[in-house]
Amino acid sequence: MNNIILNVKNLSYKKIFNDLNMRVEKGTFIALSGANNCGKTTLIKILSGLVTTEHMVKFNDDYLENINKHILFKKEGIVILNDQINFLMNTVQDEISFVINNLTLSEEKKQERYKKIIELFNLKKYEKENPDLLKRSEKIKILLALAVLDNPEILFLDDIFIMMTKAEKKEILAILKKINKKEKTTIIMSVNKLDETIDCDYLYLLNSGKIILEGKPLTILKDDNIINRLGLDIPFMIDLSVKLKDYDLLEDIILDMDRMVDTLWK
Repeated sequence: MNNIILNVKNLSYKKIFNDLNMRVEKGTFIALSGANNCGKTTLIKILSGLVTTEHMVKFNDDYLENINKHILFKKEGIVILNDQINFLMNTVQDEISFVINNLTLSEEKKQERYKKIIELFNLKKYEKENPDLLKRSEKIKILLALAVLDNPEILFLDDIFIMMTKAEKKEILAILKKINKKEKTTIIMSVNKLDETIDCDYLYLLNSGKIILEGKPLTILKDDNIINRLGLDIPFMIDLSVKLKDYDLLEDIILDMDRMVDTLWK
């Protein structure tokens, strides 16, 4: 049984990508990162089929361009943000119900799906609120909720954490991890900050149309030479851990400050 959901071979597109290759296993949580204008958003659009290429990207063994778009997009969830986030309905409840009512489910299943989504995304207190009047992070939670309503095989996210607080990021990352682990949904997300990749299974670093580093995030983030050359910032706790390891004060990377203090004071 093929465990590869996306297979990219020799992808070249305009002047953005040149002979790019990647394979994504089903059920994994993947991060794409790199300096500004490295092509993250364009790659998300190509991988999801929003931008068409020929014989370069396979989804479950079929080339994307050969799959009926209606069938393809039922298997995907996509969140690509615009400057303005606008909704159709006047309440969060109506917005989510509108999409659910267009699914081929029994009334009982629709109610179950609605309840599950509201609980998963912590939207209960916003049900009667106008989604257009909520703060940005709550709007993004609604977009994510709408994207996973039909239980997609794969979820594509593009820079959803921009302008979020640390607490807001933490909440949404926790939700995404639940979707990835419990629903077995493959997630591919582009991010600007490398600390947003730590909990992912795999990280691709892009530069000049190519993947220049790939692997487990914690392994890649130790390579400060390449990361600094790209103009990216190494997450503080990882940078601190690496420096302390160099002085034999730590044995491994520690991401939690309280645990770091406890370890150093032992």
